[in-house]
Amino acid sequence: MIASIALSVVLGLLLLGAAAALLRRTRNSASGQARSALPGADRKVLETVALGLQAVAEGRAHSSYPLPDVQAVIHSGQRLTLQLAVADVAAPAPWTADVSGKEWSLDPTSLRATGDSGDGPTHPYSLTVTLGLHRGDRVLVDLAQLSGPIALTGDDHEVLRLAQALITEIVSGPVGLLATVVLVGSATTPSVTDGLGARSARLHTAATREKALAHTSHTSQTSQSVAGGTHVRRLFVVTAAQFRDERWADAPLRDTDALLVLGWITDAEWHVGVNADGSLDTGRLGVLVDTHTARFS
Repeated sequence: MIASIALSVVLGLLLLGAAAALLRRTRNSASGQARSALPGADRKVLETVALGLQAVAEGRAHSSYPLPDVQAVIHSGQRLTLQLAVADVAAPAPWTADVSGKEWSLDPTSLRATGDSGDGPTHPYSLTVTLGLHRGDRVLVDLAQLSGPIALTGDDHEVLRLAQALITEIVSGPVGLLATVVLVGSATTPSVTDGLGARSARLHTAATREKALAHTSHTSQTSQSVAGGTHVRRLFVVTAAQFRDERWADAPLRDTDALLVLGWITDAEWHVGVNADGSLDTGRLGVLVDTHTARFS
């Protein structure tokens, strides 16, 4: 009788151990997946955005018109809309312009899927990233269109969360296939990197400004066959202290580069304030955001 009880206890402990090991493996697997890819719903929306921007690039490549300056991209689910900085009524199909020429829109179902072959859609707006939601619509901006430093300000924790969400989307999403993010100096610490939702060949680190600026995108060879390499985009991420210490205000950035600063700086061209309720104050950018992307991504 005692032997039977002892055997039952041993078997019970073995079963508990096996169950615990299985649970750990399941959690580790789920964590690894979360850090390597965007959620399915987000990826599908971003694939639509990438195809729409590709249609702009392809349409303009076959005409005498220059590429438009895209101020914002709005995805409502039923419509994809581009808000332009300058009026342009010559929207390439399947885009259609409104009467003012300041907005182009299309039905997402009209876009041609490219499948999984090749490198996917290419376009010169690869630093286009989600700022958040406005009345339920996804709002994206092209950081490369904003000349000068872009400062994220507000509560340190919220600023960090937003920056991590922006970086993750660029380096793991379909819109940023020809974009590279370089974390510089104090922005390479675990407080920043451990919160990123992806590991990607598009994400790099550099100890100093000099080393960061010397970085060449891993996509440069591929992109040389697309409009002479003009689709390559670089986003440099620095803290406010690093910005001041290394005089990033004087950095010789390319026209296609963008500089994101974590924290307040006096000489930012663009200030994006993170409010306590999760909304953003985008200042002179003038884009309305009720809930920033880290709150729902």
